[in-house]
Amino acid sequence: MVMEEKVEEEARASELESSMGLHSHGKLLSSYLGLGFFLFLALLPSSSSISQLSNLHLKFQAEQELCSFKSYERRTPKPTPEEEKRMVDQIHTATEEITCLRAKVAELEWFEAKLKAKVDELTREVGEMEKMLHEPNKISPNFSHLSFSYFPH
Repeated sequence: MVMEEKVEEEARASELESSMGLHSHGKLLSSYLGLGFFLFLALLPSSSSISQLSNLHLKFQAEQELCSFKSYERRTPKPTPEEEKRMVDQIHTATEEITCLRAKVAELEWFEAKLKAKVDELTREVGEMEKMLHEPNKISPNFSHLSFSYFPH
């Protein structure tokens, strides 16, 4: 048993030494990781700097679009006064044509409404006539007093 106790004591001693060595390495590693995380957080941009970056990006895009528009404007030739007059005349002619077409559409819509009313009226009259023909005792056609002779007597 004495032997077993000595082996156990040696095992405990080696465990203690290794845990102390690991413990000091663990503290060093923990400090290193904490310092690294602190630096990471310190270097992160704040929300205000993110919004500033976003605003700068939007301004940059707007300036690029403005530059491309200006370059397009420079490349596109401006019309001569004669061409401008012709374009203005075309606009006036198209405007007059639009006005005439709108008047024609209004006239056709009025005519369509009138025709629909007439169709409704005729449909109602036909329905009344059919009802009179199918109802007995309302109209009793008695044609006995008429003579249908094609040959004279």
